[in-house]
Amino acid sequence: MKDASFFEQHQLLDHGEGLFDHLPGFLFFVKDINLKFVSVNQRLADKLGAPNPGAVLGKSDHDFCPPSQAEIYAKDDRQIVETKQPMYNKVELVPRGKGFVDWSTTTKIPLFNNKGEVVGIAGTTRPFSTGTSAIDIHSELGAPLRAMHERFAESLKIPELAKIANLSVSAFERKFKKQLEMTPRQYIRHLRVHDACYKLSHTDSPLAEISASCGYVDQSHFSREFSRIINETPLQYRKRHRANPNR
Repeated sequence: MKDASFFEQHQLLDHGEGLFDHLPGFLFFVKDINLKFVSVNQRLADKLGAPNPGAVLGKSDHDFCPPSQAEIYAKDDRQIVETKQPMYNKVELVPRGKGFVDWSTTTKIPLFNNKGEVVGIAGTTRPFSTGTSAIDIHSELGAPLRAMHERFAESLKIPELAKIANLSVSAFERKFKKQLEMTPRQYIRHLRVHDACYKLSHTDSPLAEISASCGYVDQSHFSREFSRIINETPLQYRKRHRANPNR
């Protein structure tokens, strides 16, 4: 579904909208210069909780997402508009309802008119798992990835993970970032926050207990890391999802 007038005005004849309806898990959108949606696929409309794609057109992320999350998206969008540069494969944790979060990989590009002016943004978001599923369990990264998922709450050292992969530390870090678009340390941080999101929204455990169980040295460290990745404090996250259990 798209706002045909926007595409006619800027002579954007084909932006590949139909392609993404046939790629499992992919979300697709186009926004105008004011960051309002002018095209989305059905899957994105479903994720936003809209009855149909048409109900999304003319609205922004702020109409559907928590303010903190919507502002993260808007900040990236404004940067693309201002710099005229694309953003490739940004890995982020995004809400999927009821306090759960999913890892996703987002790519956004500026759209230009025939004068070279940015008139909008096109983007796709795919589940991060589609980026890791191609990594065979018998590959060099298979064993260290399993260790990270099983032991993220421990004090895992990069040299230990490199040894599991039978690689030098520099080779391990280089191959890991090439495959997963983030460093091993960043990956472990995201695993911890992912686990914390579930515990905050689905248990009554004290913050100090959640902090320890997810591998943080103390509650202060937990709050800083969580806020940096999710853009709100653990307590704010818990209160919001307890107040909106169906969100």
